Amino acid sequence: MSFSPKSLIRPTSSLRRSALQRFSSSSTSSSSSTSSSSSTSQPPLIASLILSRNPLLTKTPNELESTYYSYSRSIKHSLSTPLPLDFYFKSGSLPLRRFLKKEKEFEKEIYNERLISNTNNNEGLDDIPPETEYEILERDHFLKQDKEKNGKIENSLERFPEQEIFCLIQDKKNKKWNFPNTKVEKLESLDEAINSKIIGVDGQLDGKGLDSWLVTKKPIGVYKDGEQRTFFLRGHILSGQPTLSPSSDYSSHAWLNVEEIEERLRKQGDEKLWEGIKGMFGIGEEVEEV
Repeated sequence: MSFSPKSLIRPTSSLRRSALQRFSSSSTSSSSSTSSSSSTSQPPLIASLILSRNPLLTKTPNELESTYYSYSRSIKHSLSTPLPLDFYFKSGSLPLRRFLKKEKEFEKEIYNERLISNTNNNEGLDDIPPETEYEILERDHFLKQDKEKNGKIENSLERFPEQEIFCLIQDKKNKKWNFPNTKVEKLESLDEAINSKIIGVDGQLDGKGLDSWLVTKKPIGVYKDGEQRTFFLRGHILSGQPTLSPSSDYSSHAWLNVEEIEERLRKQGDEKLWEGIKGMFGIGEEVEEV
């Protein structure tokens, strides 16, 4: 049988009470320190929109592509089964004669005149009436129309019909070009901020005359400038045109391709911004060859 000194004997309730006091004091001090640090050093959060217009026309093939397509078509034509003319055309009809004429012109192009001279009969192919002539417009026809109408080319959605173009806006104060952006408030998601403050009815780009589509609610990239984080979301314009009100923070907007965006950002001293976001446009890092 052992005896303990009275100084070492404490009731169980007092032990629990002292432990709770120490835990509560430590938790309150840590919570107060974290809350004070978060309130003082919370970095700003910015949501930015990469608004683009998809290509309007199919890209014009270069010389190599044209040669490859022509060669592939000639091989396909020589190996394929002849078209059953009796099934698709009425005997002696005008569409049949037009088809035979175009077929002979194509065979003359890929083969030789000597090889096809006896394959097709030329009867009835010389007196074919001409087809309806259609006006062939230049690829920059609508851009020229916008230039004559408005006098501004950069604001036209008809620019570079074979490429994808993107919307940039110019700040009134510092005259710098940037993507449309807004500050994200507390308990506000990125897509909500963009929909309400940029492309919405009361947004920076005046959604009343703009029909756009936000591709995703998740960002496609982030750019870090010190403690500030800018998250980029992707959107497409379907119709309309941005209209900046006099009370807006921006003075003008422009539709630029990737090369023009890089040139404009570098010219105004935003090389770091371009290097941080160029991957979102499919431009990789340059690797030096050893």
